[in-house]
Amino acid sequence: MKNKLADNPCFTHGRSCAGKELIMITAEDVLAAEIRIAPYRNEIHHTPLMRSHYIGDLFGGDVWFKCENFQKTGSFKIRGAFSRLTLLTPEERSKGAVCYSSGNHSQGVSYAAKVLGIPVRVYMPENAVPAKVAACRAYGADVTLTGSTGAEARPVALKDAEESGSPYIDPVEDPAIMSGQGTAALEILRDLPECENLFVPAGGGGLLSGISAAVKGIRPDITVIGAEPELSACVGTSFHRGEITKVPRNKTLADGLAGDAPGPMAFENVMHYVDDMVTVTEDEIRNATKILLTKTKCYVEPSAAVSLAAMLKDPRAKGKKNVCFLSGGNADENILADILKNA
Repeated sequence: MKNKLADNPCFTHGRSCAGKELIMITAEDVLAAEIRIAPYRNEIHHTPLMRSHYIGDLFGGDVWFKCENFQKTGSFKIRGAFSRLTLLTPEERSKGAVCYSSGNHSQGVSYAAKVLGIPVRVYMPENAVPAKVAACRAYGADVTLTGSTGAEARPVALKDAEESGSPYIDPVEDPAIMSGQGTAALEILRDLPECENLFVPAGGGGLLSGISAAVKGIRPDITVIGAEPELSACVGTSFHRGEITKVPRNKTLADGLAGDAPGPMAFENVMHYVDDMVTVTEDEIRNATKILLTKTKCYVEPSAAVSLAAMLKDPRAKGKKNVCFLSGGNADENILADILKNA
């Protein structure tokens, strides 16, 4: 399905690769997204940047956390959702929007659609966290559970969009989504201009694309490092090989980062802007999650803790001013209870 945003004047730097039109986003696009979502600042929080002396002492550096777990709907996803939905024409809005995801993207789109008065149909896997499904329905979304993974829900959503003519809101492969997610980086740069390293969780690469585009366009001296669970390191594997590489879809505590391959647009942006990718083990994710829960009192999902897990093992963090991006707090309570009990 062709991305209609390719012809939008907000994104004029597209190029073709293997017959697919790709769009490199820039810091200017992120700034434009910030302007688009500014009227909804009562709905989109400027989340805090919190410092932890305890964790800094663990590795011999300074660390701050960008707390998107405190964001409306519990994750950064609402930024991209508002950025994309505000670009819909009145005709597109009347047809309603369609999206899929295992949780956070669906919640962000559902909430933004409610605020903007847009009907939305959401497709989620049957094993999605019940609290995330309930939240989408509470926001007024028409939720359908289908398939065992987000990848299996995706074609059902695409078929709906194709047949109904409704705009499809992709969680990753959309320049307005990426640009919207990148607005969190603008807040980091303003709140901590002395930042030296930024660790960001990577699932499909959309968040990492937006964050790195904003940072490198404004402060190219800052090192941007993507963090992934080693059981689902599709972005990192592709990054290090220099080509999109499909990996096995393994179960990981960081379920929000699970995937088997980055999309072409996200891969293109990650390759252009990101300095490095780091993988972490399940035990490292457990340890980082427990540290955040007990030492910073931040209620986070394991996917968010991946950024801290990566920083704790990365020698580049020592003696530096580091920011770990906490992507969300929509955790399965049973998983957190098990981590606190056994980690």
